[in-house]
Amino acid sequence: MTLKAARVVKEADIIIYDRLANPGILEMAKDGCEMIYVGKQDGKHSVPQDEINEIIYQAALKYENVVRLNEKNEIVPAGAESYTVSPDGKIWTFKLRKDAKWSNGDPVLAKDYVNGLKRGLDPKLASEYAYMAYYIKGAEDFNTAKTTDFSTVGVTAPDDYTVVYELSKPAAYFGKILILPIFAPVNAKALEQFKDKYATEASNSIYNGPYTMVEWVHDNKAVLVKNENYWNKDNIKIDNLVAMMTPDFDAAVSMYQNGEMDLTKISNEKIDVFKGKPDLQVHANGRVYYFGFNVTDDILKNIKIRKALSLAVDRNKLVSDVLRNSSFVGSGLVANGTPGTSGDFREENGNLYDQYKAEDIKKLFEEGLKELGKTPADVNLTLAIDEKGSAKKEAEYFQAQWQEKLGIKVNIESTTFKIRLEKGKNYDYQVIRYAWGPDYADPMTYLELLYSKSGAINITKYNNPEYDKLIELAQVNNDNAVRMDAMKKAEKIATEEFFYSGLYYESANYAVNPKIKNVVIRAVGAPVDFYYADLSE
Repeated sequence: MTLKAARVVKEADIIIYDRLANPGILEMAKDGCEMIYVGKQDGKHSVPQDEINEIIYQAALKYENVVRLNEKNEIVPAGAESYTVSPDGKIWTFKLRKDAKWSNGDPVLAKDYVNGLKRGLDPKLASEYAYMAYYIKGAEDFNTAKTTDFSTVGVTAPDDYTVVYELSKPAAYFGKILILPIFAPVNAKALEQFKDKYATEASNSIYNGPYTMVEWVHDNKAVLVKNENYWNKDNIKIDNLVAMMTPDFDAAVSMYQNGEMDLTKISNEKIDVFKGKPDLQVHANGRVYYFGFNVTDDILKNIKIRKALSLAVDRNKLVSDVLRNSSFVGSGLVANGTPGTSGDFREENGNLYDQYKAEDIKKLFEEGLKELGKTPADVNLTLAIDEKGSAKKEAEYFQAQWQEKLGIKVNIESTTFKIRLEKGKNYDYQVIRYAWGPDYADPMTYLELLYSKSGAINITKYNNPEYDKLIELAQVNNDNAVRMDAMKKAEKIATEEFFYSGLYYESANYAVNPKIKNVVIRAVGAPVDFYYADLSE
């Protein structure tokens, strides 16, 4: 550890760490420093690696995009001070704030955002988020090396403080996509200086967000300090952050109880420890688990059979008995916590399965079989499900429910994610339990799963012109009320056809010390956002 890093640790207001952290380093922290644990171990994660990366990314906020999410998951200007959208929805023009600077004092210019996207789309770098930029004209062709001419990509800097994005087709929710890391700016001077080593070490970059990174020990810790050149530094209340990572979760609960940390994610296995305590915060994490039905199957092509299979599953008992109340009951495709017109989209659109509670499920099933000229003895379904986590218990629960209520035999096929993905793409399944997490803060991130032109992600091959028309309206209309109304109608239409069946929404469970105020825990995007955080006395 450098002397500078040691000083930062001693002065830090919050330390984010895991079990690889040297206890001696932690002991250097000042009295009152807030300790945040993000530990994990192989096969038993408290915070998966991708989430840890996102926590660090959001905690550091090293790079600021043109927009960001506020406390209400609304898009607000960030690196830009304002923006406009053309009447046809294809041209997004951002006016950058002239007081924005890089950590070295250089002004943040429009060309930096162009440079950032060019680097993010470079096929040699294989950016994880590159596909999210495909809304932009020419982005996919450049990312897939169909062309090497970046001038064909729809991003320009007509002057030093104007960035223009041209989309291949209208996307009213494009602003919500612009928060992703691929749209972060890159300083040309730094890129030229560090070349292929850019951003690979703390010292190999400069930053335009609220924090700069002064030390980065890979897979161990990152030391961050407030960026004194950040345009909004006076509203950033946490001066120092130290993020530390570890492969061990088991000690997290006892460490929290001992006052050694002030925020930790809680696994489903440990949630009972905090039941009834004010520290416990249960949030939707945006992931929906659902059945996909192969409607080309000789049995499942009948809607009454699909409907009976769906309704035979008691979702309340699934959540309480199998998932130990660690998730929320599924009531549609769009997960709870997803922003809607005035709040939670799920609350606004309601439980779409409530209308069927009084139905005689077995009678419905038998009617479907009769229409096909079959009996329960003719039904021998295979359920494809993940081989990890709670999947086995879930599968056995579904199997028992269908046997008890419908009198049919169901085989369980546990597979790797890769195999299930291929089965879905190739339509090689009967019933499949899938999961989907949001890419951006809008219901469209779920509803596009059933859009007929979504390609491989539409594993049910759902194709309803009425549904598609509503989705296309929501894609292009800039009136949020109109968009949300169209998406609510679309979800209801698709639900009634039972091509898919929502089961439950995964929760994210945290223990949070009340001293930490205004930490935003999101259902979409990065799970934890410290931008608005403060410490009470």
